[in-house]
Amino acid sequence: MTGGKLRRFSAAARCERGVIATELAFLAPVVLVGVMMLFELARIGLVIGIGSVALDNAVQSFRLDTLESESASDMADSLRSRMVKAGYGYISADDLSVSVLHFDSLSELGGLTVSDDEQGENRQTLPVWSVTVQIKKEFLSPLPEVLSLGNTFRYQYKHVFGTELNDE
Repeated sequence: MTGGKLRRFSAAARCERGVIATELAFLAPVVLVGVMMLFELARIGLVIGIGSVALDNAVQSFRLDTLESESASDMADSLRSRMVKAGYGYISADDLSVSVLHFDSLSELGGLTVSDDEQGENRQTLPVWSVTVQIKKEFLSPLPEVLSLGNTFRYQYKHVFGTELNDE
């Protein structure tokens, strides 16, 4: 009798090993996809953070420049190059789409019209720049494309700034 019980026990043990192997075969791809998506999300966060820091650094360097003579296209090119320099080598010029709008004053940006009497009362108006930067990067793995998310992601930054007065 002990021999029969031992055979049944070893047969049952072999059955359990097969079940565990089958469960692992179904579970491993799901875990792998989850880890890949986690890396993609971490990279998206990294790109957004680096883009924000690069834009802030580029805009800060413009604040003390005399921007009255620059055109919007020159400003866009200059902003793109300054962001690439401040992007820690992680952002290239091809990744950036820059749009710049120039306004003579903050009132013009808000859509207010200033009459000649009110304009004479204002001693000096400073130009205001509205900047929109779109960053576009490809995903690391083909998994987002398989999941119908496309092969790139985009993020858009908007910033409004003016120049500071230099009393020199």
